[in-house]
Amino acid sequence: MGAASVEAIRDVSLEVRKGEIFGIIGHSGAGKSTLLRCVNLLEKPTSGSVFVGDVELTGLSEGQLQQQRRRIGMIFQHFNLLSMSTVRENIAFPLLLAKLSKAEINKRVDELLQLVQLEQHADKYPAQLSGGQKQRVGIARALANNPDVLLCDEATSALDPQTTNAILALLLDINAKLGITILLITHEMNVIRSICDRVAVIDQGDIVEMGDVLHVFLNPEHPVTRDFVDQVSDQGVNGQMLRERKGRLLRMTYIGNLTYEPILYNAVKPTAVQFAILQGTVSRMKQTPYGQLIVELIGDDMEIERVISVLRQEGLEVTAV
Repeated sequence: MGAASVEAIRDVSLEVRKGEIFGIIGHSGAGKSTLLRCVNLLEKPTSGSVFVGDVELTGLSEGQLQQQRRRIGMIFQHFNLLSMSTVRENIAFPLLLAKLSKAEINKRVDELLQLVQLEQHADKYPAQLSGGQKQRVGIARALANNPDVLLCDEATSALDPQTTNAILALLLDINAKLGITILLITHEMNVIRSICDRVAVIDQGDIVEMGDVLHVFLNPEHPVTRDFVDQVSDQGVNGQMLRERKGRLLRMTYIGNLTYEPILYNAVKPTAVQFAILQGTVSRMKQTPYGQLIVELIGDDMEIERVISVLRQEGLEVTAV
């Protein structure tokens, strides 16, 4: 009796732009690892096509595919380092496979050690390194062949929060310096919020939501997306507290430089409307500041409408709570 087939992903259409950091987020078993591994054909899709740049990987012979895979670096959750090899030897391994000369290998390894800030650890073995240092070795090794694309398979899941932040900062730096396209999968919304430009949410093999991170984070539509946003959002509303308020309750969203402007004060100042801030936060999404407030406006309905109109004219998103 043959094993039952499992449909891991279906009808997925995804375009990652050159030079961006694109995140795929989903719960365990959602299909995100399968989707990532389809990019370099470690998992071969039963139908459809995979392009990296203008090359269709799904149409290549095994030898051609091996050549193209050098354009795609990959880092792993559990590092996958060679335990009997030094840091330098681990980073050099893909270059040996590519048959570069010893001088070329040494030059490239020195460059990468400097990039990931491991110059002082070049002759150590993996067992002598911290988790963050091991992941830096994994990143350097993945970059050895100057790939166009870097795939990150839960690259920070095995790390503590402080080390995670350091690795995310390194990936941001690499993206900025090298212009490399990064595609990462994670189950942590904080990773997406910290470094990604765009995000796709995957659930049970389907992409259920996709868009710019800022838009998806501030306006989640699918229940799974809302679950992930709740991981890092402090915008949960105390329903009982809101029911006890007598005024108009509004959610105001600021993006960019508007976050630091006294827009609410200026809008209310010429009127008799009073306001109370019931909840609020100011944070950053990658390099973009944003803020969200829940406010109560108290006063004449027409004046409140004028205040709302001014807020919207100033570029704020204003919705009823």
